[in-house]
Amino acid sequence: MIPAIPAHAAIIDFQSLEVVGTEYDYVPDVYSYTEKGFTFDALNSVGFARWFTLNPNYPGSTALINKSVDGITRLTQVGGGAFDLASIDLTSYTTSWNFTGVFTGTKADLSTVTQSFTTDHLVSLETFTFNSGFTNLTKVEWGGPGGQFDNINVTATSAVPEPLTILGAMTATGFGAIFKRKLAQKKTDKKD
Repeated sequence: MIPAIPAHAAIIDFQSLEVVGTEYDYVPDVYSYTEKGFTFDALNSVGFARWFTLNPNYPGSTALINKSVDGITRLTQVGGGAFDLASIDLTSYTTSWNFTGVFTGTKADLSTVTQSFTTDHLVSLETFTFNSGFTNLTKVEWGGPGGQFDNINVTATSAVPEPLTILGAMTATGFGAIFKRKLAQKKTDKKD
């Protein structure tokens, strides 16, 4: 029997991507980024970017930006397990426009939930809280041009067992079956 995996909460904050400077650039792994057991993929996009800490558009904390106007960002748990999404910090790309993000969560039963958030024109992170329907998700996708996102509050509620865990369980089951067969054979041999 494979043990249950306890829920664990995480705040994904992208601080490992922080760079001092005045520039703007693509993150090292352009189309995909993984942190704390969750992966962000840039779909339909030229990838992710970030503002450096001394740039006027830096929101006070390193945030990711989907570089394409019609790009979609997808959030999944590594291994494909379910998760709950509690909140996210958002801000506009620059002070010249606001950001409206439409978030669609797909649940384990394939039903969906949707919620949208709109930021002000300031480049400062605002925390947006998801409604209670954003639970037992297998993925969340969002789009909308010109947004930065940071401090994603997620809780992994289940996970796909690691291959070695599955192999261990199968091995134990196999040894159990062999032992049971040998024990049955010994009982048969004693009766004869």
